[in-house]
Amino acid sequence: MSMDFLKKLWKFYWNDDSLLSYAFFLVVTYLLFKFVLFPGFLLVTGLSDIVAIMTPSMEHVGFEDYYFYDYFQTLNYTAGEINAFPYSNGLYVGDVVFVENTTDYEVGDIIVFYSPYYPDKLIHRVISVNPLTTKGDNNPQSYAFDTHISTVIGKVVFKLPWIGYPRYLMYAVFGV
Repeated sequence: MSMDFLKKLWKFYWNDDSLLSYAFFLVVTYLLFKFVLFPGFLLVTGLSDIVAIMTPSMEHVGFEDYYFYDYFQTLNYTAGEINAFPYSNGLYVGDVVFVENTTDYEVGDIIVFYSPYYPDKLIHRVISVNPLTTKGDNNPQSYAFDTHISTVIGKVVFKLPWIGYPRYLMYAVFGV
């Protein structure tokens, strides 16, 4: 490719005001983030994934006393132990969580996993390690996908609130 062609392409990508250049900008930028920047960031940081919270299954919005605190107290955990769980105040739609690959899970950890019973990634709290079983903080019980875990991506180690809303809107409006 000649340098002249690359300059024209850059001008079209960055400066042109046509509908075609906007579409080109969006497609190239998406591909750059998805296949270069995002994997590069994961490689450099040692993380296994970054996930936006898309459902309210981990929210604490009214039923947490029964579905979360009372549930763990029936498993003989004290209020102090429950409050010491990572993100004991829940995760909310629009939060973004950073996930670390590990095989060391404890009751109370929040993990990201796949199940043959659900098409998308799931984010739930570990309620048993042998066998590995999870439950959403805002769910009344464990479901089939909580006990049939096919692949664990890792454990949530950090969260950023609200920055996942653009991703959530893409999911809610366009289904992607």
